[in-house]
Amino acid sequence: MLKNVGTADKIIRFTFGISFLALGILKIFGPGWSLLFNVLGIEILLVAVIGYSPIYRILGVSSREPNLTVKEEVDIWTTGVPDSEK
Repeated sequence: MLKNVGTADKIIRFTFGISFLALGILKIFGPGWSLLFNVLGIEILLVAVIGYSPIYRILGVSSREPNLTVKEEVDIWTTGVPDSEK
């Protein structure tokens, strides 16, 4: 599973997840809304903690910063020559 959620996205999701869980637990709205807020809060928090969003995967979107070390490893593996020696 390739991570596709960046740091800023994780922070925003974590904040909203905690907020939704608080609304659900405090039962400020009706029971149906509380259940919805709890489910959304848990899902958003899981995405923030794990760093993978299935919806982003379907849409082909990634908010994660590019990882240059992975690119270097792939270049060495496919060509057999590190970038520094080319």
